[in-house]
Amino acid sequence: MSQLFTELVNALDQLVLKPVADNPDQFEWVAGDKPWIKALVPQLSSNQTFEIDQTSLFLSDFIVDAQRIWSSSENSLLKSGLWTEVSDTGLSLNLEAIAIKQNGQPLLVVINKSDEFAYRQRTLQSARELMLANDKLLEQHDYLHNRLLGILQSPADFSHSVGSLAVAIENAGFAVMILDENLQLVTENKAVSELFEYSKSRLSAQSTPREMLLKLMQTQLPEYERIFTTGSSWSGEVCWLSPPHTLKWLKLAIYPVKHESPQVSNWVFFIHDITHIKYLLERNERLTLQDPLTDLPNRHAFWQTLQRRIDNRHPFYLLYVDVNGFKRINEFYGHSEGDKLLAELAGRLTRSLKKRDYIARVGGDEFAIILADVDKENNCNNVTQRLLSLLNQPFFTETGESYQVGLSIGATSFPHDAQDVEELMKFADLSAYNGRDSSKSSVQFYSQKLKEQSRQRIEMEAELLKAISNDEFELLLQPILDLESGKIIKAEALIRWNHPQKGLIMPTLFIPVAEQSGLIGPIGRWVFERACQLLKAIGEAGYSIKIAVNLSPLQVVDQTFFDFVRACIDKWQVDPVYLALEITEGVLVNDYRQIHNLLVRIREIGISISVDDFGTGYSSLAYLKKLPLDFLKIDRSFVQDIVTDDNDKAIVSAIIAMAHKLNLGVIAEGVETNEQKDFLTTNSCNSAQGYLFSRPISIDALLTLLANN
Repeated sequence: MSQLFTELVNALDQLVLKPVADNPDQFEWVAGDKPWIKALVPQLSSNQTFEIDQTSLFLSDFIVDAQRIWSSSENSLLKSGLWTEVSDTGLSLNLEAIAIKQNGQPLLVVINKSDEFAYRQRTLQSARELMLANDKLLEQHDYLHNRLLGILQSPADFSHSVGSLAVAIENAGFAVMILDENLQLVTENKAVSELFEYSKSRLSAQSTPREMLLKLMQTQLPEYERIFTTGSSWSGEVCWLSPPHTLKWLKLAIYPVKHESPQVSNWVFFIHDITHIKYLLERNERLTLQDPLTDLPNRHAFWQTLQRRIDNRHPFYLLYVDVNGFKRINEFYGHSEGDKLLAELAGRLTRSLKKRDYIARVGGDEFAIILADVDKENNCNNVTQRLLSLLNQPFFTETGESYQVGLSIGATSFPHDAQDVEELMKFADLSAYNGRDSSKSSVQFYSQKLKEQSRQRIEMEAELLKAISNDEFELLLQPILDLESGKIIKAEALIRWNHPQKGLIMPTLFIPVAEQSGLIGPIGRWVFERACQLLKAIGEAGYSIKIAVNLSPLQVVDQTFFDFVRACIDKWQVDPVYLALEITEGVLVNDYRQIHNLLVRIREIGISISVDDFGTGYSSLAYLKKLPLDFLKIDRSFVQDIVTDDNDKAIVSAIIAMAHKLNLGVIAEGVETNEQKDFLTTNSCNSAQGYLFSRPISIDALLTLLANN
């Protein structure tokens, strides 16, 4: 038995000693005779007691603490934690000591942890290499993405563009593939053929890299259909079994390219072989299934867990969580701040869930959650509202700047909505996408109605594309009057869609679709240029009034927008003093630094700035004194009951007083009665618009009003 014990101790790489009862500084050898033991305790003897001297200072100090354990009458245990030391013979040791008191018997166990320590260091190095590799990838992708966009969006002829693209991508250091709008190959670099081991000289039976990649995406990505239908960016991983039996992991980033037309003109694919990184991670099974940034399970682990939950046949809800505006955070504050946001958000989400729930990071800014034991929609909704409440507290950068983000949450039910992994993930992703907004949070439950809405939205996107090409939009003007003189001093430009079959479509129906699909860019540019054209016509008719144009959130982050504004002003030869931009509170708060730079440049050329729908968005008013603003527009919701509601009276009076203290003008929206107008006039509101004065009208009707005015 004693021989078996000794062999077991040696197998576990341990030394077991027993303190002498009447002299705890002395020890008896019990078991363990590996070479490292003699290096650690040279004075050790198997047939007589010995004292552990100061050769090992850490072990000597630990023995002082251990003696309290050994002198106790109760069973107890004390661990030293891992320490490293170099013996007199030069041997480097990574050790842990355990003091034990069990059934009256004191023991000291010293464990050689060198192999575990080396393994842990390799694991940490693997994680560090993965993070560094990802950072390098992001830098390379950002640089090349911007360069390719410049070429693809340039007005040069096609043959010249292809030549420029080939030069730009040839030395990229990773595979780059550029496809046209129909996913047909335009050009690719040599790294693509090397990655996919493809040779054009082989028989045509071999699939091309483009065909192989699209097939991999179609079979492995639930988002495949949504990416190409909606023209969305995507990044993530796919695995490829290279013939005959070599598994490769590919890091894939996809970017749609849109020129002046809102349609996707090209697709840019960046493909990077990360098999070596996966190999590093596979040294540690936990990291193979773990996201190193957030410490959450990764996409692979989530799919495995989701499949097991499905196999158990117990009902549950699946949540797909997408961070709104994450790309803006990355671009504005840098990738390190984006990583910090994801890590902090992961912590907030995890702490709000139950132990039986399961959360993973399944994409760049996407999380997936399995809500165990939740089988009713109202219960699931309670959980999603709890998750959204986590965003009430802002996030902070390293420099102390605060910002807020929104979440789009899609929810699907097992087994009601779908009964396999692919369908559940596809429907959850579709639901999240359907509710996505630039900054606001939303929750969408999958349903046949949602599927139908998604189909209708896709149809409307296609019709909007035609509307832009066929010039189906019309710009109406709603007069804004000076309350003191009663004269028209400004007009707000309001878009309408004259659909050839459906008739007049109001902006509340198509603008959200345009913003979600990215079509708001070309539509917004059409509105601004048309406003300049109308302003020129008004000036030529002999009148001097301003035209106000609403600015969308996407136009704020469009780095080419200011140059476009200058180009329109030059083209139509209008005085920018007679142009105004209206921006909502949400845009001002969420994109503060970027909007500040834009507004400064806008103001420098003479265009005035109004805050639209003031009072309905955010409680922070700091931007009012920091941003270059000219007017506040009081939202119609406050004006509607201003005559009868004391709270609305107080709010409107306070807004007017505050604005004037800040040297800002005030415009009231939605004025429909003389009583409302009288209250606003009495409280020194500068100007107003609404049906009391005029509905939105054509340019000809406005000129008639100006003549009569």
